[in-house]
Amino acid sequence: MKIAVSLLLVAALATAVAAADRIADTDVGLVKGSVLDVPTPPAVKANESVPGERPARPRPYAIAPPRVPHGVADFLPITVKDNACVGCHEVKDAKPGDRRPGEPTPIPPSHYTDERNAPGGVGASLAGARHVCTSCHVATTDAADLVENRFRP
Repeated sequence: MKIAVSLLLVAALATAVAAADRIADTDVGLVKGSVLDVPTPPAVKANESVPGERPARPRPYAIAPPRVPHGVADFLPITVKDNACVGCHEVKDAKPGDRRPGEPTPIPPSHYTDERNAPGGVGASLAGARHVCTSCHVATTDAADLVENRFRP
């Protein structure tokens, strides 16, 4: 009998402590609101500028891939046989620092290195994995950051 009463008291005490330590669902996560809400983000306007119209954007951190400062909708889909990016950015004999404002950013030598089959060697054409430019390089939009970014490399 004493054991049953003791267990009942322990259970009641645990329930009271748990109720006091509950966190409201509005205090969980980065979004200030209920975790059950499904917010609708503001509409984003795609970048419709043409190549050369806007300056190159600064990189978010040192080794980040450059962001595309112009619209890309007219260049999609990007395939090995139809790649307008390469047609413009494949500047022969380009050296770092040679680029002037309004000129295309040259494709870097790293994109001509086949890291799977011939690491360390620079080939004459783009490595196979480098043909889909939008895998790493994203087009800019007018979208505001949804969450503050405090990343520092």
